[in-house]
Amino acid sequence: MIERICHIGPALSVQGGISSVLISYKKLFALSDKHFISSYNGSFIKSLPRLLLVCFKIIFGAHLHFEFYQIHTSSYGSFFRKFLISLCLRLRKQKYTVHIHGSEFKKFCMESAFILRYCIKSYFNHSSGVICITPDMKDFLNQFLKNKEILYFTLPNPCENISIKPVNLEAHDLPVKIIFSGRYGKRKGVYDLIRAFDVAEFSLPVELHLFGDGEIDLVRAMASNSKKSKDIYVSYWIPHKDYLEILSSYDFLVLASYAETFGMSLVEAMGYGLPVISTNVDAIPYVVEDKKSGFLIQPGDIEALIQAMITLVHHKALRVKMGKAGWEKASQEFSGVVIQKKIEAIYMDLK
Repeated sequence: MIERICHIGPALSVQGGISSVLISYKKLFALSDKHFISSYNGSFIKSLPRLLLVCFKIIFGAHLHFEFYQIHTSSYGSFFRKFLISLCLRLRKQKYTVHIHGSEFKKFCMESAFILRYCIKSYFNHSSGVICITPDMKDFLNQFLKNKEILYFTLPNPCENISIKPVNLEAHDLPVKIIFSGRYGKRKGVYDLIRAFDVAEFSLPVELHLFGDGEIDLVRAMASNSKKSKDIYVSYWIPHKDYLEILSSYDFLVLASYAETFGMSLVEAMGYGLPVISTNVDAIPYVVEDKKSGFLIQPGDIEALIQAMITLVHHKALRVKMGKAGWEKASQEFSGVVIQKKIEAIYMDLK
């Protein structure tokens, strides 16, 4: 059934969560380029001709060999593009599912004006089914849409790089190395992380390595003003393959987000056997088990973040134990094999 599904989303070359998921689908399920239609290439203006071309192809019969279109949707611009595409699919009586991504989708729905709410509800009501990454989004949409006929499915994002066994954290030498991966800005909690790292009193040498994009100049300025500036390394994104190659050299990952749809960087770290520190918001508790595969704190709680980092820095045995637990969860719930079976089951139910 996988080969009968066409995925509509951003170009695979675009940096971001949805693209990462689509790249994983392509690799894990051995899909060809024809299984992906891109409506966005990283620029709103430059993407308009691409969007119009997609609509033209759908209206005039291209891709009719697909049984379903899985539309990967986030909020704001992403929604407007996908809503237009859904109108074209409806015109051609093509079946589509809505796959919701984006940490701000709930806010987008709740703050929308009446006419936009109508479009959102129309978008979902005409779909064959709705795919949510975690149960909390399913619960929200059920309340927001108030349509008992909509079929909901929970489908976590797949992780293509779960290692055969967890990395040997026991063999890691000093310094203890902490990693962050995500868009630089308040939402991902990077400023809280730098502030906590600056204040934390470690009795061992510790380094903090940051990878991402966004407000990089602000992050670099804050890092350079830290009294531990020589131990903080701020980097742009590096190629995903290179990132995965160095991930196993770290001791734990911190993602102190204020909102998070899924947290792929958490799953990637767990897939290598690294413990994680994150926040008790949105989907994260479905990914990270508090005090088992890592620590969950409240967003913005700097003191709790400090204590969690101090605990993991000073207790290697705990890092090993939590890392193994996270690796087991990632293997059992987020591997490509598991997710492929879930997708197959979803579309068998929809046929």
